[in-house]
Amino acid sequence: MADKTDLSFTGLTEEQAQELHSVYMSGLWLFTSIAVVAHLAVFIWRPWF
Repeated sequence: MADKTDLSFTGLTEEQAQELHSVYMSGLWLFTSIAVVAHLAVFIWRPWF
């Protein structure tokens, strides 16, 4: 188990924090990509300006 001095205020080690960050960023990119495609599809269907 990790030593208490290796933990940040979140309770994660550096490796765990980096892994969580990479998973979060992957999800963010996926969400953003889907949102952009959805907005483009709606704009092609019914332009709002």
